[in-house]
Amino acid sequence: MPLRLTRPSAFRRTPILLVCCSCALAWAAPQPRPPLPSARPSPLPPLPRTTAATLAALPAEPPKGTSAASMTVNLAKNIVGSGVLALAAGVSTFSSAKPAVAPALALLLFFAGVSAYSFSLIARLGEECGTPTYRDTWASIFGERTAFIPAATITFKTVVGALSYAIIIGDSLASIASLCGGPALLCRSNAWIVIVSVLVLLPLCLLRDLSSLAIGSYLGTGGTLFTAFFMWTRLLQRAYAPGGRFHAAIAPALRPRFDPTSSLLNPKAFVLVSMLATAFLAHYNAPKMYKELAPPADGSSKATRFNLVVCGAFSIAALLCSAIMTAGYLTFGRASQGLILNNYATADGLAFIARIGIGLSIIFSYPLNFVGLREGVLSLFHASDKAWRTDVHVGSTVLLMLAVNGLALRVKNLGLVVSLGGAILGSALVYIIPALMSVAHSQRKAAAARAKGEQLPLSVAIETAAAACLAALGVFLAAVGAVMSLKNAGGH
Repeated sequence: MPLRLTRPSAFRRTPILLVCCSCALAWAAPQPRPPLPSARPSPLPPLPRTTAATLAALPAEPPKGTSAASMTVNLAKNIVGSGVLALAAGVSTFSSAKPAVAPALALLLFFAGVSAYSFSLIARLGEECGTPTYRDTWASIFGERTAFIPAATITFKTVVGALSYAIIIGDSLASIASLCGGPALLCRSNAWIVIVSVLVLLPLCLLRDLSSLAIGSYLGTGGTLFTAFFMWTRLLQRAYAPGGRFHAAIAPALRPRFDPTSSLLNPKAFVLVSMLATAFLAHYNAPKMYKELAPPADGSSKATRFNLVVCGAFSIAALLCSAIMTAGYLTFGRASQGLILNNYATADGLAFIARIGIGLSIIFSYPLNFVGLREGVLSLFHASDKAWRTDVHVGSTVLLMLAVNGLALRVKNLGLVVSLGGAILGSALVYIIPALMSVAHSQRKAAAARAKGEQLPLSVAIETAAAACLAALGVFLAAVGAVMSLKNAGGH
């Protein structure tokens, strides 16, 4: 619904002036240039001879890289994103009975396990191919001509992420403004999307160095943990149940609705399945994280250590997603919104803190996601080598933000964004692409073994068959999930 402003001319001129100011500041900054060829260095003096006894006396150097504990936490933070706030709505699409949370949890744990397996599979393929990125692993197996397929898929995933962030920013800040008794204009999400985009997000995304925004990772983790805590607190207090403290403080459409006779599982469960495909999506970082993991001190393969990291991180993520999904659905049932925080009363102090925490974490996380979006788009248009130029940097940033955040002014259903994006992009990145790479790589190894007169172990054939089934499952989930997501959106 378009905003009606009392002074349209002034409001419309302000974003334009602010955009111009941001662009002018970026133009005024010194332009980075490609490094000049360095002069030939003078020869170094010969090193002194070191005896074996001296080497033996030196302390052993610790393995370089990220520790297993640190990587487990980082991967868990990478997995859990804004999509977790839409999972309760995914359950509400197929049932309004409280026991429906049981099959929902079973689905969540199943897809967490499958996602963990495919994450480990991608990392192993990257190690065997000697490639540091998801795209490069595909290119090593299928060739450079088709390398745009995973690159484009990852880029569109960043579009879905940016759109989700913009929706949450608008809704969260509008709720906070309403609680603070702000003017009617500031109680609308679109006003906040415009204001924050121009005053905060655009200047941050124009920065060349985003290292100072790493605090967003800690804010995101803290905000998500606090959200799970407060949601369970309100559930156990029955604060939103009939007669509860906040039951009358929310609109009738947002109040808990349960029907004990409702079916526990039906085809609309594919909407939740599509969301779960995005809930555990961090697979484009698998080869990079494997490379950065510190090897064991004894010099053995780090595959076992990496698998333990993956199991730990995905278990933490599954536990956190289960907690938020369960608390949200058992509190509001059929009334669960696409952004579950919208169900909670503006007068709820804990919800107010959660909105601030989630809002701040997303404001800091948005530029980090936007960098991937901008780099992906420039790569698709073969303009990556021009990214250092100020006109390309500023122009691409402004145009992409106008496109994505402009779309957020119209698209308000976070549940649809998460489920549809998960159905298509999540299925491709988690199931289809890794499975295709695994099958092709196994076939290549089998051909090389036959040429040498050798035979591959049975485990390779079993994994190849499993990968083929995984690809078929991914195609099925993408098609059915997309159809059910669109049908469910049309029914609201």
